[in-house]
Amino acid sequence: MNTIGTKTIETERLILRRYRVEDAEDMFNNWTSDPEVTKFLSWPTHTSVDFTRSLLTKWVSFYEDGKTYNWGITVKGDDHVIGNIAVVEREERTCSYEIGYCLGKAYWGKGFMPEALRAVIDYLFEGESDLMRIYATHDLRNPKSGRVMQKAGMHFDGILRGAKKNMRGIHDTAYYSVLRSDRVTREQYEQLFLDIHPGYFERDYVKRVPDDEVASEQLLRLQEFDPECYVKDFPENVTFGYYNGDFEELTEAVAKVIPHWVPLFSRESRVYCGFVDGRIASFCMIEDFGEHVVDGMTWKIGGPGCVGTLPEYRDRGIGLSMVRNVTEILREELYDYSYIHYTYETQWYGKLGYKTVLRWNGSGFVAE
Repeated sequence: MNTIGTKTIETERLILRRYRVEDAEDMFNNWTSDPEVTKFLSWPTHTSVDFTRSLLTKWVSFYEDGKTYNWGITVKGDDHVIGNIAVVEREERTCSYEIGYCLGKAYWGKGFMPEALRAVIDYLFEGESDLMRIYATHDLRNPKSGRVMQKAGMHFDGILRGAKKNMRGIHDTAYYSVLRSDRVTREQYEQLFLDIHPGYFERDYVKRVPDDEVASEQLLRLQEFDPECYVKDFPENVTFGYYNGDFEELTEAVAKVIPHWVPLFSRESRVYCGFVDGRIASFCMIEDFGEHVVDGMTWKIGGPGCVGTLPEYRDRGIGLSMVRNVTEILREELYDYSYIHYTYETQWYGKLGYKTVLRWNGSGFVAE
């Protein structure tokens, strides 16, 4: 992995900078000698400033390799270090970094640590194009550290029992992370849209979409999909599955919902339905949008397309349950993302976790 090394980072209230050997007394006074600060850390409380100075001398020498990420935290207008934030583990195979941090007790509760953590995450992702994941962990007995991660925008991944060891012994460990894919820009989503639908805004039917009729594009990262997010109990006469019946019956059902969708269906289309007494109540195609590269990441994308429910079966949860099942099928087939194209039902899909990433009308993309 390409590295950019430790450079100064400035935030609204803080300056993160390289250490100097003369920072040893501030380190010792603010955190390394405080057993309350080091309680859940992997190294023992320092008993002398000389020990801190010896450690700091090594840290300063490590900057020469250009691969070290280790910052002293200072408050603007005061150059005394009040805490530490650093990359503590590297996983080259998965292009991942683990971040560790600590802060002097006198500075707790001011929001300094989430501010520093957000800044370091930005710095690393912006500086290293091949970095895919940044994560942090904490002892379950130290929930305050978890709140720092949450405030910094990290995603809770789960708990591993007995996964790490600190000065209190082996402990159950909570993991939080940020993926590069969590930080995709609007411009990158626009390019993805155009990759999936080349020449889209040149199509006559798209040009006819009024400016005040704004459609949405929605996306769901399938590793984050929770099948239990929407569960509906149905009577025995309501079933779900792939459609393998008469093609004309299918097109008749589609025509009852949106007639101009009929030409989009073919006998080769992969269609999934909700049925009532064996007849089509809702339908959608399971689409394969292929693989696309987004900021160095390859995404396999599919999605439910031409989703419709016949008027007499609406408002029963059949259509949304059908989409839920299709989303789970895509996850089982190892797609990375499920994509909803051209919808006005953002809240409806939002019940399954889909999030709006773009909006557009006949004139092009619409700014949020």
